[in-house]
Amino acid sequence: MERENEVAGRVAEVVQHGRPLPAFVLGTKGKRLRVLLPSGKEETVSSGQTLILSRHRFRDLSRNEALKLLSEVENRRETLRKEIELPTLWELVVEEAQAFEPYELAEIYFGPESGDDEAAALVRAVLEDKTYFRLRDGKITVHSREEVERLQLARRREEERLRRLSLGEVFFGKLLQGELTEEVPEDLREYFLSALKDYCLFGDQAPKAREIKEILTRIKATGPETPFRLLVKAGVFREDENLEILRFRIPVAFPEEVLAEAEDLAEKARPREDLSSLETFTIDAEETRDFDDALHFEELEDGFLVGVHITDVASVVSPDSATFKEALRRGLTLYLPEGPIPMLPPSLSEDKLSLRAGEIRPAVSFLLEFSPEGELRAYRIVLSRIRVSRRLTYEEVDAFLERGDPFWNRLYALARAFSERRRQAGAFAITLPEIVLRVEEDGQIRCERLEFTPARTLVAEFMIAANFAAAQFLRERNIPALYRFQKEPLERILGEGEEEDLVKAFQQLRYLVRGELGLSPEFHHGLGLPAYTTVTSPIRRLMDLIVQHQLTAHLAGEPLPFDEGKLREFLLRIEEVQAAASQVRSRTHRYWLLKYLKLHFQNRTVPALVLEAGERRARVLLPDFMLPVEMSLPPGRRFKTGEEIRVKILRVNPRLDVIRVAPA
Repeated sequence: MERENEVAGRVAEVVQHGRPLPAFVLGTKGKRLRVLLPSGKEETVSSGQTLILSRHRFRDLSRNEALKLLSEVENRRETLRKEIELPTLWELVVEEAQAFEPYELAEIYFGPESGDDEAAALVRAVLEDKTYFRLRDGKITVHSREEVERLQLARRREEERLRRLSLGEVFFGKLLQGELTEEVPEDLREYFLSALKDYCLFGDQAPKAREIKEILTRIKATGPETPFRLLVKAGVFREDENLEILRFRIPVAFPEEVLAEAEDLAEKARPREDLSSLETFTIDAEETRDFDDALHFEELEDGFLVGVHITDVASVVSPDSATFKEALRRGLTLYLPEGPIPMLPPSLSEDKLSLRAGEIRPAVSFLLEFSPEGELRAYRIVLSRIRVSRRLTYEEVDAFLERGDPFWNRLYALARAFSERRRQAGAFAITLPEIVLRVEEDGQIRCERLEFTPARTLVAEFMIAANFAAAQFLRERNIPALYRFQKEPLERILGEGEEEDLVKAFQQLRYLVRGELGLSPEFHHGLGLPAYTTVTSPIRRLMDLIVQHQLTAHLAGEPLPFDEGKLREFLLRIEEVQAAASQVRSRTHRYWLLKYLKLHFQNRTVPALVLEAGERRARVLLPDFMLPVEMSLPPGRRFKTGEEIRVKILRVNPRLDVIRVAPA
């Protein structure tokens, strides 16, 4: 910094509040300049704020004269700045040098008579448009042709972005009022709706999240439900749109190629035992259409024979088919309140491969021999052909059992005996009542609390027995396969005879270890079995179809379709789709349950069970809906764990996943 007597009386171009303006130098203060601004204020400015210092000095000016001078200087410099064409100047010097003094560059543009005002005007122009030059350390740097092209492209993009923001503001503003404006071109309307949809689904992780948030901020519409509501108004989403299906990219419609192939797929010729004369029956829910398992029952001299007959999907859907590849993409049939999303096309799952009564179907039959005490003492697995004699529902079988029907009593007693043997071997599983939700075509929501009835127990036990037999068969013959297993619980809270204690059951859930998949069998502590796989639902589960392929190829004396390397690939895929499906199922179920509560129980009181109790908060279960809820407690209000109380449902918002309850 020059000494005070050398800088006083000069006009400095300084930056104040982000803009350049002239200032009359009064002197110095340390390393800073003391200046008089056009506003009449006196300030000190640093060297970083000082752009240029005039060569000419004005001596002995009064304060008013200095202010008049600044006004005249400001007018001259602004007039000159507007006249400057930086592209013209840049073309003159781009090949000459990398940096110039402001006075040197002013002389090139304005001529040799240029002075302080011309140099300062040039500095202003460079600060305003940084495309061609850059001011650094008092010098003006010339940008290369490549840099100018880059900056021009960036400027065009920024101008386009600002134009889009303005149009987006118009578009979303009108949409907020329920109008679709023609002021915005159709391609931009589609752009905005696509970006808004991504933002609604993925939040800040969406590609255009910042742009969408800026537009919504401009129209003062930043509520958490706003993106969804706008998309409903635009007709992109329905009021009950399942966002989880979109978030996890769950395929819903089948490709035309797969649908066409499924119509033409034919059964692979293999030797089969004709078991069509057996009295086989299916037991499923009333609404079931994809029947993949059937049973038959015979009394032996010293025990019982149970036939578990599984539709032979592998004989029709080969690994090289488009249908199998689509099943690999889907992973399972996803059952949702709105309806199922099947793994296989309906022409297969509900027709050609479904074990419908009266139809002859290829099957894999597990002929399981039990002792009267429920021990699985022998089994035979065969490729077969069956004809289902009767289609039964769980309700019908439960009615048979309630009436004491001898046939069903014996079959149920055997299932219970097998279950008890598993329990004695260490089986430890929690069976909670299930809330089944169904959305009818007219939008009505049906809610049913489903207990695990004897009929369901009967079917489940014999499916477990068949899967166990399959695992034993595969293991003993060293056939590469996929297995399920589960490690011991971290801690056992639920004691024998406490299975109906919902509080302890929910506490126990925290200590259960998640089931796993692997290429070798391990003990399944949830089921109490030394080896376990699943092969009884090949219509609905990819794992079952893969295992069935391995099993049927061996039974037919054919080469195995999959080696361990391929099975390892399948394993990763199955784990991936299971994780996604689990989240989609639970979130979708919760949405419809909360909607049901909002429609029928908001502002009403319902029974509750205290799962955990603290001083200010409690976690309660609404047992009629099997729904745990966090609840704030008013001062002085305390509950005990296990206490039965009543709560009032204050507010429910299904879309935001909010439910608020209070002690009644």
